Amino acid sequence: MRKFWGFYDNGIYKVGCNGQTMYLYDADDRELGKFKDISYAYCGAFIPQANIFVLRSTDGRIAVYDCDERKLLHKFRFSDVDGSQDDGFCFSVDGKYFINIEKVGSSTRTRLSIYETKTFSLVKQLFDNETNLVLSNIEYNISENQYNVLFFVRDNNSVYSQGYVGELHYDQLINMQPLDSKSYDFLHSYKSLETSGFTEKAIEWSGLHYSGYSNDEILKFRDMNIRMVSFLQIAKDVIK
Repeated sequence: MRKFWGFYDNGIYKVGCNGQTMYLYDADDRELGKFKDISYAYCGAFIPQANIFVLRSTDGRIAVYDCDERKLLHKFRFSDVDGSQDDGFCFSVDGKYFINIEKVGSSTRTRLSIYETKTFSLVKQLFDNETNLVLSNIEYNISENQYNVLFFVRDNNSVYSQGYVGELHYDQLINMQPLDSKSYDFLHSYKSLETSGFTEKAIEWSGLHYSGYSNDEILKFRDMNIRMVSFLQIAKDVIK
């Protein structure tokens, strides 16, 4: 298998992303197809309980593929802000919704967009008018049955002020836990690596690598399966 920026395995299919091409493999690593429908596409994910893969590019585009039929289902642009769409995303636990953090207006503003996964029609958008709120990542916490969001807020001078992990409750962020800057940076880098599948290439260019963590340490963190909601309990044991 070649080296990829993002690599994913749902037990039936494997997908590798190198930016310009998405490669599809079967469980035995036989190449089934390759697709070049969008550029700068380094990461994606399988829809839960489905052989549908969602590929996302940093220039604000999404492509959706049916792995069984080896074909493109949908392609659309979700933002006009090019080159900076590197924030997180997740699916609802039942796979019916795709929740995407998007840059809007500029590379310093974000929103949360929710799409249904049959046709990828937009359902709603949140926080696009919150100019001092910057969303970084989102995940579903099975044990707590909640969506947790990593974000930070800016001060009146538009400078980073405070990081948080919060709970998305309907259209609001609640139960916010403050993070110091080192904790925020660690969790942001960790979640970005998790989105990529902890590939060798992603680790090489990770913020954790540049913060002084070795490859072995990063792989140890991967195996810990760190969740946002419980991070503060272990932060002192993992942050240098």
